[in-house]
Amino acid sequence: MLINDLELGYAPMSAFAFKQLISENDFAQNVADSHLYIIVQRRELTFNNFSSSDDKTVIKFEIRQDKNDEHVQCILPIFQKHIATDWTKGVDVRLHNRRNTIDKKIPPPYNGTQSLTFQEVDPQTNKKRRLIWFSPDKLLQNYWKGYIKAEINGNFRKMLEYNVHYVGKSTEQNICQRLSNHSTFQDILVSQDALSFGNIPSNEIMVLLLRIKDNHTISKWGQDSSEEQIINYLQNYQLPNDMTVSLDAEKALIKHLQPKYNKIIYKSYPNSNDLINQERHDVVLYGIVDPITLIYENGKITGGPFQNRDYISVEKKTTNIHHKKSEN
Repeated sequence: MLINDLELGYAPMSAFAFKQLISENDFAQNVADSHLYIIVQRRELTFNNFSSSDDKTVIKFEIRQDKNDEHVQCILPIFQKHIATDWTKGVDVRLHNRRNTIDKKIPPPYNGTQSLTFQEVDPQTNKKRRLIWFSPDKLLQNYWKGYIKAEINGNFRKMLEYNVHYVGKSTEQNICQRLSNHSTFQDILVSQDALSFGNIPSNEIMVLLLRIKDNHTISKWGQDSSEEQIINYLQNYQLPNDMTVSLDAEKALIKHLQPKYNKIIYKSYPNSNDLINQERHDVVLYGIVDPITLIYENGKITGGPFQNRDYISVEKKTTNIHHKKSEN
């Protein structure tokens, strides 16, 4: 058995945010090892009800989603690794709200904010330097990965459910190049209606970039297996590289999810040249380690901790869903 764990190469991002990010020099480098992408849709998340501590070193806010009774309360210290570390300099917090215009200012507590940016301010020159940018999705992802410290109260799992529209790969060019002029991506933006009244599709259509986090094998040996066979396997077997796994994972995802906008849906997968028939395994599994849920016409795939994670199971002639159940 070959077990492949996929993880988000970057936080889920809206089509609007992705267009901004691909213009940044370091973004393409950060996602260079993400060879899979899924185009999805979900009601937009926003920051709401901002306040701060008396000494301005901590900000408080909520993350909310239209038509979702659950909301998340967050207490975020500003001075910490990956945000601000120089206590001799000031920090500005800029709130970005596309509905905030010259004619119509959004007043406190600044509800409906789509993203925020922390800037370091030099007290001598008043020059500003951007430290980090957060959308609600990026802040939550940085939190569950342990990149930032915050106090999060509330169940954000329901906010991370995505309707799948398209699955693709990018193994021969950077994924930013692949998606910057992607005709199907544009078709989805034009064809899909917004889920929330008054919103636009580019705020709800999202890109999930995926990379191979880890893979490992489980082997069983029968009574008819010789010592020579076992030693040969242990000494010579090599795990398939990330590119090979990504190519096969795309087919497995498409075959199982049957996304509406994929023209090729790999009805005959797995074939003789696919991973299951090239490696020494009777089963190949694909699962997502992040706490997101992919929703498709016939069900859903849940990511997260191992004990709760769903796996797409690829066998010699078929693909199935293997649901992990928590023992707690």
